Amino acid sequence: MQENIKNTLTEYLSKGSHVSIKLENGGKLKKERLLPYLLVYRYASREDKCIRLVLGESSYVIFPQTENQDGETAQIIKYVSKNISQKVGAVMVLEFWIGEEGSTDFKILAPKGIVPTTVQTLAEGLESYAIDRMKLGVKTEYSQSRHAPWSSPLLTMEQCQEAGILLLGLEIPPFFLDKEKDEFYYLEFRDFKIAFSKILRKCIYTFIRGYTSLGIQHYHALGSTTISPSVWKIDRQLSELQTKYQFLLLISPLNTMEAKKKFQARNFQSNPRFLYRLLPIDPDQIKEDLFKIDIRSIEDPTITLLFTAKREEIEKQVTMLKERGTKNFLFSSIRLYSSVDKHLYETAISILESIPPERSDGGEWVDCHYLAKKCREEIAYYRQFYPAMEAKVEIKPDIVGMLVSQGQLYIGESFRVPKNRVEALVHHEVGTHVLTFYNGKAQPFTQMSTGFAGYEELQEGLAVLSEYLVGGLTGERMRMLAGRVVAAHSLTEGSGFRETFKLLTGTYRFNETPAFEITARIYQGGGCTKDIIYLRGLISLIKYLKNEGELSPLYVGKIALDHVPLIKELQMRKILNPHPLIPRFLKQRETLARLNKVKKGLPLLEMTE
Repeated sequence: MQENIKNTLTEYLSKGSHVSIKLENGGKLKKERLLPYLLVYRYASREDKCIRLVLGESSYVIFPQTENQDGETAQIIKYVSKNISQKVGAVMVLEFWIGEEGSTDFKILAPKGIVPTTVQTLAEGLESYAIDRMKLGVKTEYSQSRHAPWSSPLLTMEQCQEAGILLLGLEIPPFFLDKEKDEFYYLEFRDFKIAFSKILRKCIYTFIRGYTSLGIQHYHALGSTTISPSVWKIDRQLSELQTKYQFLLLISPLNTMEAKKKFQARNFQSNPRFLYRLLPIDPDQIKEDLFKIDIRSIEDPTITLLFTAKREEIEKQVTMLKERGTKNFLFSSIRLYSSVDKHLYETAISILESIPPERSDGGEWVDCHYLAKKCREEIAYYRQFYPAMEAKVEIKPDIVGMLVSQGQLYIGESFRVPKNRVEALVHHEVGTHVLTFYNGKAQPFTQMSTGFAGYEELQEGLAVLSEYLVGGLTGERMRMLAGRVVAAHSLTEGSGFRETFKLLTGTYRFNETPAFEITARIYQGGGCTKDIIYLRGLISLIKYLKNEGELSPLYVGKIALDHVPLIKELQMRKILNPHPLIPRFLKQRETLARLNKVKKGLPLLEMTE
């Protein structure tokens, strides 16, 4: 072993810090912390795409197949493993390779009767992956030979015993490539890489818990704690593209109030005509820039998942902006937000049939200026704890209702609400949408504030839940959410604006003003199903809470419910920071009592005040 490499490894072993060494043979060793395992892959050439199965993990060595058993890499493996096993008790070395053309089984090569739970965990993980794929199987063979048939042994059994190494071998069937046709099935490989990373970590975690003294509390903690500089660059590129346009503002009509007056004046017989802001972007240029971003270069499987989904979402949004005012806008909207499924539709109908329309009780109403004052007071409260919260509240004549965009709150000049709804709206907009934007700003990923893909559904679920938690979710508000679902269903079934408006005012007894507002939002741009996410998000969030999900971690930034396991993993890997703010209402006893009711199974229809 070269003296300079030995000195580097000695320093790493004494401090337990990160080490990354380029080997003389063209290979590479990477280890983070004193982790008692090492993934090994021997490549035929550096063009071998399967090298990527280890890149992004926290402990691996890659080197050419041509190196013999007594080469420098084998010496490094023995030296590092022996030192770590002396500290924690044992080290697992897992070598894997790609099987011959035509093989269809994952083949685990292991010692008989030793570490059975580790081998079983690996086998079960691979079986779970293989079960949904044709012809793939899993076999375990007990053998002292744990290397590819065409390679020399990496280590002898005597060397393994001397260094405290458990040596395992794994042959992976080449189901993601066809050498004869020279085809590489990238999507299949990508999906396998993501699944394989999780399978490996669970297997290694079982080994560490059972056979070493190292205290690791979760297999997620075995993921890499270092992020390539290219990841931060790609994160910024995605966010910068999204901040070039304000999607919600650009699909919202400019003339909603004027259109409503004309609709009423014509006795609701002609469809209103909506006007929109001019597009400040060239959609084709945005797409061109979007697909220049090299997401495929990211090796970390968790981050790859998040970034790939975000690129797809931006592409869908930009397509919608390009198709604004056409029939295709609706189809693109369904791609982005989906359509109304049977369960959601039946839930909405149940709400509308069970909760009667509320009659005006003559209570006090307040205007946009009063509401803006309350929102500014709430922002000032949070700023005490987090001075970086620089949110502004702006009253705009071309906005209907309230809207948060890029952390700023906009209120329509004509907006009026019952005074008893003010607190609920403040917590909806400031305590959820503004707060999660600034929590996201405190994270290293800029997308935590601009929003990971699909974040809006959880955001609106949280926002509506906050209305219930502060005692402000009224029957009329719940009917509004259900009305949006029914209207979206009517849209996708082929009904026009007038038919949907009459469905709401006739069958479901909405007053003309809320019926128009619901219908206008659903038919904006050419037809948009976005508004179904409010009720759907609330239902999904309630299900999550009933299954012992925690509420506070969901405020870490603008994430989707599906991202919760990924976010937890990144937190365990020390990549994400603690979020600085939690909603004010989560500190109140009455709120926690209501939250406990939801967790215990409070029916949706009993959440209204």
